[in-house]
Amino acid sequence: MQFRIDNASDRPVYLQIIDQVKREIALGRLARNERLPTVRQLAQQLTINPNTIAKAYRQLEQEGIIVTRAGAGAFVASLDSNLSRAVRRRIVCDELERIVVEAFHMQIDKATLVEWFHRAIERFNLVSKEA
Repeated sequence: MQFRIDNASDRPVYLQIIDQVKREIALGRLARNERLPTVRQLAQQLTINPNTIAKAYRQLEQEGIIVTRAGAGAFVASLDSNLSRAVRRRIVCDELERIVVEAFHMQIDKATLVEWFHRAIERFNLVSKEA
């Protein structure tokens, strides 16, 4: 996986790393149990402070996205989330709210935003849960 950091972005670097890992997993480019670069390797590749990488990896681990194994590194976790439904809902709703605020400031209307949302769902092949 090749990480890219946008230094012109308002988004902190550690969040950019988190976003990229999550995206690659969602697209199927990173598979369960696949090893991520070490903190040191990624810090060298991106020429950033290793603490920034460690912070991203810690948050990914807290969210159940990756697991770290002492002496072995960081690996993509099973997609079976051990986070409660309420925690998953909060995380996703917070992110959706951030997007809606951005859309408001960019003067993007509701219909366009909904259309883009549906396209993203289709792109990532999200399936409906039948009740």
